[in-house]
Amino acid sequence: MSQSSIQTFKELLIQAIGNFQLLGKLLEEEMTLLQQPGPTPEALEAITQRKNEQLEKIQADVDQRKAFLEAQGLTADMEGIEAFLTGLPDTTEKAMRQGWNQLVTKLEQVQQANKVNGQLINRATQHFDTLLNAFKASQNKVKVYNPAGGSGNISIPRTLGKA
Repeated sequence: MSQSSIQTFKELLIQAIGNFQLLGKLLEEEMTLLQQPGPTPEALEAITQRKNEQLEKIQADVDQRKAFLEAQGLTADMEGIEAFLTGLPDTTEKAMRQGWNQLVTKLEQVQQANKVNGQLINRATQHFDTLLNAFKASQNKVKVYNPAGGSGNISIPRTLGKA
């Protein structure tokens, strides 16, 4: 392997790790936002936009790694990565494997954080659906006080709300 190809792979790893770290921070921000009572749709939309931009960068990293491997005459998959790493001098191979393992670890961390956020979103959606169903069930009934001072339900026609 040439020194320039080793340097290129190293730069690709560093860039990819950095992009996954940024995505991880965005997922942490999203988790914090989701755990707050009543996060605004605008805030959630903004963080989603930032995550999508970061995911595009990560996809570009993947494409660059594939192109790099193919330029080396290797397959653009895990076998190609393994073949590249195996072809390096021992000390360089060890350092590059550490970098690759760090990238894989970051990927796993991001996947886990995304899973947790998905669960938080699902839980919030279930709570919202429950409240919406309860609201729909009691939509035509309003608690009011009767002449004796007690409370009761009365049906109010929808046309009253349109007046």
